[in-house]
Amino acid sequence: MVFKRTFQVILFSLCALMLESAGAEEKTATKSKSMFNQKTLSFERQLIVFEGVDCAYCRKFKADVLDGWKSPVAITRTLDFNAPQGWSLEKTVFATPTIVLFEKGKEVSRYTGYNGEKARFWEWLGYQLLSPTQQKIAFEQGTERAFTGSNLDEKRPGTFVDPITGAALFRSDSKFESGTGWPSFFTPLPGSVTMHEDISHGMKRVEVRSASSGIHLGHVFDDGPAPTYKRYCINGNVLKFVPDMPQLKSPSK
Repeated sequence: MVFKRTFQVILFSLCALMLESAGAEEKTATKSKSMFNQKTLSFERQLIVFEGVDCAYCRKFKADVLDGWKSPVAITRTLDFNAPQGWSLEKTVFATPTIVLFEKGKEVSRYTGYNGEKARFWEWLGYQLLSPTQQKIAFEQGTERAFTGSNLDEKRPGTFVDPITGAALFRSDSKFESGTGWPSFFTPLPGSVTMHEDISHGMKRVEVRSASSGIHLGHVFDDGPAPTYKRYCINGNVLKFVPDMPQLKSPSK
């Protein structure tokens, strides 16, 4: 009898703990759902990260990607596995994190799971955002024809950024007219690009990639102007230009 009573007490305690845990998870999920403000979503194009209550991979994705988010695509997080009201998922969300791209309220692509592979995530997003011409340059080391790319004649004060991540790459005051037919810069912003040996096409060159997304940008040569004497020869079609905000003049006294 004593053993039976002890077993019943233990069983009762376990059930209570399970109910308490379930209630806590439901409370957290309900709180997240209430914070999911549909008015702030972009109907044209929106990324939604579907997360789990205690998901280590979700926390890693947040630390690796979301905390430094500058991409032009709006992104938000939720614990609710349903699409926003009036929007539609192609299939049920079954793993976390699942990053879904919606356009006009409909799922167009998703990226399931994350374990630190940032380059793969940005490549997935790049294939959703970039045109076929841009994709060929970014992911296949293609080159636009001289004098045909965008941003060649851009002279306004501003910053040239990665078209996928939005990370700053070059300032306009480092741009110069090289006569080559491609946007040319004498220096990138610190830490914005990486260099890689390129021996393709029977040549030995130094390839320039975006440090944030890993996409191919162009090549760097040793025939630029002072003070660096470098020429970063960059495909204009994989640059996005963000003009400086005009400074407000102080009212005269």
